[in-house]
Formats: sequence, structure tokens, C-alpha cells
Amino acid sequence: MLHQLPPEVALHTISYLPLHSLYSTTLISRDWNALIATNEPTVYRNAAILHRFIDEDQLGAGSIPINWKAYCRRQLEIERGWRGKAPSAVRELTATGTVVHRIKVDYELGLVITTRQTGGISVCDIKTNRILWALPPDHAVRYAHCEYDRGYIIFNRYDNCKEVWRRTVDADGHHSETSPPDKKMLEASTQAAANYHSAENRWAHFKAWALLRMPENTRAFRFSYPTLLAVATNNAYLWDVPRSQLVSVVRDVQRLYHGLLLAAINYVEVNDLYVFICGGGGLRIFAREGGALLYQLPTRELTSAAWDVLPRTPGLTSSVVHPQMLLSNCRSLCSSHGEFMACHVSASGNDLAVLVSNGRLVILPDFQRLFAGSNSVHHRDIAIILNFQPPSSDEEISRYLAVGGRNGKLVIATWKGIYVISPTFDFDRLTADRPPEPGVSVCRLSKFDNDHLLNVISCLQITHDAIYFTYKPSYTNGAFNTTHRAHVHDIGVHDPADDVEEFPIVADEVEVEDWEDEDSEDEDPMGMGAVEEDPVHAIINNWFLPTSSNTVYSVSF
Repeated sequence: MLHQLPPEVALHTISYLPLHSLYSTTLISRDWNALIATNEPTVYRNAAILHRFIDEDQLGAGSIPINWKAYCRRQLEIERGWRGKAPSAVRELTATGTVVHRIKVDYELGLVITTRQTGGISVCDIKTNRILWALPPDHAVRYAHCEYDRGYIIFNRYDNCKEVWRRTVDADGHHSETSPPDKKMLEASTQAAANYHSAENRWAHFKAWALLRMPENTRAFRFSYPTLLAVATNNAYLWDVPRSQLVSVVRDVQRLYHGLLLAAINYVEVNDLYVFICGGGGLRIFAREGGALLYQLPTRELTSAAWDVLPRTPGLTSSVVHPQMLLSNCRSLCSSHGEFMACHVSASGNDLAVLVSNGRLVILPDFQRLFAGSNSVHHRDIAIILNFQPPSSDEEISRYLAVGGRNGKLVIATWKGIYVISPTFDFDRLTADRPPEPGVSVCRLSKFDNDHLLNVISCLQITHDAIYFTYKPSYTNGAFNTTHRAHVHDIGVHDPADDVEEFPIVADEVEVEDWEDEDSEDEDPMGMGAVEEDPVHAIINNWFLPTSSNTVYSVSF
């Protein structure tokens, strides 16, 4: 019997039990119950590690829950929420305004950072739904693409430079010496400090840190601390942001390889080892060290085997997250190969997800096996391909792809719905829930299914316990309105009253709404690696393009 073993041996054995088995174990006998109750902190700490609710880095950094059992219970509830088996809550962050373009979320600090279609950047407190800091529309450009990680905000401007702003409490009164901010940034920083002067909210304030001058016109950029990747037509530049220095260049990314060019760049991604570029000709993976082209995957060579995502009868009524069915190859293949529109590498660095324009999502677990020398495998041997294309359709429906941190969740937006993908390679071995055959579960956000409104989603982000995305404001005070009242933009008419408003000078405690902005056909709709806008296009967009009403919603668990 387990309770007759030495305590350290018994506890080591129990550390391999998943949570549902731990509960069952306490019912076996009084002795087993006493063993677990006496050593409850150790037992549930081990369970948290086993389920990957917490990792060794967090433990080493002192991120230790006070009550391990309560912590495990909460994390399991969040995981069930992602799968549509626990309640979820919908919230509209009205303080972000009605013309949001990009979103970045700081989960630890509880902040949402947004850029606007008409220009400007704001930092909103998620808990209180208040603007705590902002830059005006005359400083941050229209449709600015924004990157954020570990207290650094980076956004583009029309002169091909990248502005870097840093949390005031981290900058300690200094700015970069190697690439200092210019006069315009310093003046904007001083003005923002005057507008938002509350010491109580200083933790959410930012100051000008650096101005990174690109060697040539860049098409897309992505920030994964400490590296900023900025990609031009034929070269990829890697910057160390804290040091504000260009550290390496991957050259000739358009090189002819097996008869294929990369072509137009749609999206870029970077981690510690690799540079990933999605182009019209396919996906390419380069080594950061030396710039070698390690792997290429053209969309025309994607395996035809796919799991079709189909609706099923709604389950838990208290959740807007509804599980979907996965059936193998039940639909005919679309005639278009599509293009790779976005890719993301997991926080672990092991797995890669790639979104194709025609509604296919390609998941490559342990993707480094694709170019592991003599032991390399073909993508068809490891790829999990999900098809979100409706039956009898051949449209380019993909809109956006986002990936979570250590939870490994994926969320995609298409013209037909917003879907949550939970890879189950490890988790389902530890729970009573068994995964479908492909090793993933898929759910859909049931309240956000208007084709026209889904078409103008401009950003989507994931945190540990929530999804954040742009969607049409409800125009209803105090309640979520699923009908989303018709607006002039729903029928393609531009109302002059929707043009740019004056930038308000606000105090820290005042909510800010309704800064306006406009949409650019030259912007990549996919998000974090967005294609940048050149000055000529900017002028044209100012003349002709109407704004799309978008605010920030969250679905949390």
C-alpha cells in the first residue's frame, strides 16, 4: 500500500498523478487521505508542475502561490474554460475607443495597449477600464503597427524609423545613448508626462527610449524580447532593443531555392534561434546565426490531408466558447493553394503554427525535425492541418492568427468565425478528457459570428486566461449587444462626422473614448508582423479610406 512506503517515496509516486486521480486517491482510505492532506502543499505543487500550470523559471523567480490546491483548482477551471466546459465572460473595454487598430496586452500588469486608425497610442487599465497614459494622433501615425514585450512599446513611423518607448519606472530617468530619441519624441514624452502626471499610475506610464533608424525601407517587423526583427524586400535586420543596436543581418531572403522565390512578404516571426518569413511563395526558416536558409515550405506542396472543423450542438450555455467537431477529409479541397499569411512559434520554441489564406491552419509539432539533417522528416509526417473553410466555398477567408504563452493556445479569426485551438499533446494525457485523433481540440466564439464584422477584425491577442480582439462597438450601455446595431460603415457609406477628432487633454482618472481612425489596404491584416505603410500610401489613405468602427472585447475564463 502507498501509505506504507517511506513518506518521500510515497510523495514522489503521487507527484505523477493528475489532478482528477489525486481526488480519487483521497477516497481510497483514511491513510491515503491523511498522507495527501498532511503533505498538501507539496502534493499540489508537484501537480502544478506536472500539468505545466507553472514552470521552473517562475518558481526560481519566486512566483509561488500561497495556496497550491486553490491555485491548481483555478488553473484547471481556466483550462476547462478554453475548451468550452466552464463559464466564460464577455467584456467590452469602452475606454479603448471605437477605432482601434492594433492591440497588445501585458497580462502581468493588466494593461491593454492600442493604436488607432487615425493615429495615437493609449494604455488602458483592464480592471478599471480607464486610460492611464497616451500619445496623441499627431505623434503616432495612422494605422501604426505596434509591438510590445517586457515594458517596451515599438511602433513605426513614416520616415522608416521605429520608435521605442519604455516603461518610466524601468527607464529610471534615462534613455538610449546609442540610438537616442529625437526632438519630436522627447517633446511628446514631456507632454505625455504633463498630461498624465498621477504618481499613482506611474507604473503604466512610458517615456521615449530610442529611435531605431532602419538601413532600408522595411516591410514588416516583429519584437520578441530582446530582439526586434525588421524585414525589407531582400534582407532581415535583427536589433537588440535594450542596447538599441543592430546586431546581425540575414541577407538575400529572396534567394532562388528549388526553383521558388519568397515573393511578397506577408508576415515575419523570430525567436532565439530562427527567423521565420511568410511570403507569397511559401514559408522560409533561416538560422539567426549565419543566416542559412534551413527550410522552405511552398503552399502548393502542403499535404491534402486535413481535419475539417464543423459545428456541433452548443454545450455549456454559460460559455460563449462552443466545442466543434473534427472530421477527417469530409470536404472537397479548394482549388486555390492560398498564401501563408502568418506564423507563430510557441513559447517553448518547439512548435510552429502557420495560417494559410484559404482557411487552413498548419500546426507543426517539434518543427525542427523538418531540417534535422539525415534524420529530417517530411511535413506530411508531422503536420496537423485544420480546415476552417465552409463547405462548397473557395474564399480567402483567413484574417488573423495569435498564439498564447506557456499555455500554447492558438486563436484564429476568419470571415466565418473566431476559433480557439487547444493543442492536447500533453495535457490530455493528464486529464479524464481524451483528445480527438489529431491531438487538438477546437472551439468557436458563438456570439461573434457576423460575416461583415469579422471581416474588419484588425487584431487579436491571447493571455493566460482571456482572448482580446477588435470588434464593432455594441453601442449599448451596461450590456453586451449581440445584434450590433447597423452603422453607416456596415453598408459601405462614409460619414464625414466619423473623421478625425481633436486630441483631448485628459487627466489620469478620465476615461477616453471615440478617437477615430481609418483603414489601409496596404496594411497586412494578420497582426504582429504587419506590412508597413509608406508616405505616398498614407496620403492616399487620408483622402479616400473610411474608418471601421472597432473597439476591444475580451472573453475571459
